[in-house]
Amino acid sequence: KLKEQFERREPERVYLAAVHGHPTPEAGVWKDLLEWDQEELKQQSAEEKTRFTKQATSRYRVMEKFARASLVEIRLVTGKRNQIRIQAGLRGHPIVGERMYVYDPAPEPKIEFDRQALHAWKLGFKHPTDQRPMSFEAPLPADFKALIERLKKMRS
Repeated sequence: KLKEQFERREPERVYLAAVHGHPTPEAGVWKDLLEWDQEELKQQSAEEKTRFTKQATSRYRVMEKFARASLVEIRLVTGKRNQIRIQAGLRGHPIVGERMYVYDPAPEPKIEFDRQALHAWKLGFKHPTDQRPMSFEAPLPADFKALIERLKKMRS
């Protein structure tokens, strides 16, 4: 029953990401066609709908702006592999620490971070047997918190 909820896209899945730059508008919906590239072994943006493409949809909002970056909340509508990483990168705002899904022109100067600054923050769904609402929240890891503090101190 839990799997069925995910197939129907019912659970709330909320992420936090530190991205390069400032997405505009500050809130909205990202919609893209994605397909798995068997040769590259990674998800790719697709130009047209085929039997291999999947719609990827996320709702986002900028929570805080810094000189060279933003903290963004992303709510998944769909859930494709690497979806958030690709969608942010396609819009010129790759996730801080991203190495794979950075498109030209890459942001300069690059903000260094040892991993993608992406965090699965909240998950909500109905209990599979009694339908009771379940909600879970994971606090930001220490390295992500330290990144946010560093971003607050950066100058343009």
